[in-house]
Amino acid sequence: MFSKFLLRSIGYLLCVCTLQAQMTPSAPVQNFRLPRFGDNGYTQWVLQGGKGMYDSAEQIRIEDMALRVYSGDERMALEMTMDSPEATLLTKENRAESDGPIKIVGANFKVSGVGWTWNGVTKEIEVKFDVVVEFTQGMEGMLSGAPATGEEAEMTEIHSRSLLLHTTEEAYRFEFTESVHAVSGEMDLKSEVLIAIADAPEGKKDGGSEAAEVGKLDSIHQLIATDHVVIHQAGHVLKAGRAEFMLREDSAYFSGLPQISTKGAYLSGETIHSQSGKVVVTGGEEAGRAQMIVSQAGGLGIMGADALSSETIVLSDVITMLELEAGSQFVFEGSVDVMSGAMQMRSDALTLLADSVPGDVPVVEDPVADELAAPEPIMEVGELRQLIAEGAVWIKQEDRVATADRVTFYPQEERADLFGSPRIERGEAVVVGESMQLTPTLSIVEGSAELSANLGQVVVTGDRMELKPGVAVVQSDANKRVKVVLPEMQDLGYGNLQSLTLDRKPTDAEKHEAATQGRHTVVQSKTLRMIESPENTLFRFTETVSVNGTNLDAICGRMDVTAVPVQTTEVSEATESAEMASHMEVESIEAFDDVVFRQSGRVGTGDKATILPIEGKVVLEGDAVVTDEMGKVSGHRMTLLQGQRRALVEGDRSTGQRATMTLPEIKPKQ
Repeated sequence: MFSKFLLRSIGYLLCVCTLQAQMTPSAPVQNFRLPRFGDNGYTQWVLQGGKGMYDSAEQIRIEDMALRVYSGDERMALEMTMDSPEATLLTKENRAESDGPIKIVGANFKVSGVGWTWNGVTKEIEVKFDVVVEFTQGMEGMLSGAPATGEEAEMTEIHSRSLLLHTTEEAYRFEFTESVHAVSGEMDLKSEVLIAIADAPEGKKDGGSEAAEVGKLDSIHQLIATDHVVIHQAGHVLKAGRAEFMLREDSAYFSGLPQISTKGAYLSGETIHSQSGKVVVTGGEEAGRAQMIVSQAGGLGIMGADALSSETIVLSDVITMLELEAGSQFVFEGSVDVMSGAMQMRSDALTLLADSVPGDVPVVEDPVADELAAPEPIMEVGELRQLIAEGAVWIKQEDRVATADRVTFYPQEERADLFGSPRIERGEAVVVGESMQLTPTLSIVEGSAELSANLGQVVVTGDRMELKPGVAVVQSDANKRVKVVLPEMQDLGYGNLQSLTLDRKPTDAEKHEAATQGRHTVVQSKTLRMIESPENTLFRFTETVSVNGTNLDAICGRMDVTAVPVQTTEVSEATESAEMASHMEVESIEAFDDVVFRQSGRVGTGDKATILPIEGKVVLEGDAVVTDEMGKVSGHRMTLLQGQRRALVEGDRSTGQRATMTLPEIKPKQ
């Protein structure tokens, strides 16, 4: 081992110098050479000097010092050299020093610098200035913790102000201090302190070459960088207070508020651990929660990319990144918060899947560098492909709030799927169902779908809803119907039509019916299409339509219901002040195709019926017929007015149809 041989070499040199004590002080010895042989007879080391000068029993000066350490076997393999233009040996202190340059060459490293000391007691060599160390071992993959591929750079060069090299039979410990700068391929590391621990090189076994092979050796197994650590590699920038690399375990550990930035992403936390392509970011008391910022993450919101900023911020207790064949996977665990432009989201866990980043082939002019493969990046985020939020998911974007047990985002498609009791609130409107699919232009709600608007004044239920900006399509299963609950309409009863000619007092049942309070208007059908505009909302019902309201029951083939917002003034009980309030009111109901409607004591039929609750009017058209116990009235068009004991019946001049009235049979007097 170098340390053992070096110690013996200095010891034998001291012995030689002691023998020279009989010489005249300062008398030089020219071009001396002193070999050291082992018990087997082979050379262990050779000390050479251009000139040796004896100053005293405590000090000897040597010029052009050269120490050669060999394998000590039949191969005579050169393992290490140590050269300096000048050196002073302090014999009693077992120490050597020089203000001149030094060069140390090992089987897998070269050291050069200016000003040095050697301590035979502590087995340390200190190089004081302008340190340059070259290792024949690539380290550019250490940032990612990825296993070595055998194609990475085969050289690492480290510069620093000073170096302390501690040698033992088991390992070499290189401690670089002040303005440390390490370069290996595309990896560039800067710090104030860097410690490299390497195995002591072993000599060649029998049958080896005549000289030690200087090539790529896996001797450095640990690196520790501290104080303002900054690492650049393959477009990534890492900053930390401390970085520790275990090269044989393919592991890297960063602490001291570490942060990693790259094109399209940023990571930070209390600690970052990278091993074999897996990166774990952990939050803590000092750094807070782990954080990831993804740029150009359009499409995370429930309204797609147009509603978002260029950055998405994700906070969680732990962030785990894995490199997959198809790209990257990020797993966020423990109280996840997402902020993306106008969108905010909370969940128990979040998984982000991103495509691989397409790489451009660089133009390399150096033929040697052209043989080297690009290093594995620690973090590279391509286009986001899928995001999965799970556990008490809460999403807010502008005036919309969505909740669900699980939400899957597809940013490239600008789509979000909600499962597990999904619910969306927008102002006074609420949509619920068993599952939802949301896009900027279409939202589909399936399984017991329900839409409630205007503080519950309008409620729509069905098995499937397709919601577009301003348009909604609601459908039901085979044996079910869509149901819409609209605000209460006023009683559109018109009294007894026959009272125009026959004076009859209302029965007790009719009096009770008139006194009965109103109820909500309920419309049901197989399919509903809702069209929303600033002025009104149109409910278009088709297939097996029925309506039930205050003193009104009707069936038809299709029906259009128009509801309008109405502003009213209400007095607040808390403040006793007047406040503006908005509610929905049914403006019109238009029924088509085989219309049949019933009110207390009468039945009306026709091809079309128009009900105008606000105006208090009902218009029947196309073979309009109204029948009650007192008789029947028919015509082409019939207008019934609320509160008036009369009706306007019209014939059809184009067909010659005349309005008619059929009275009950008049029985002869007994």
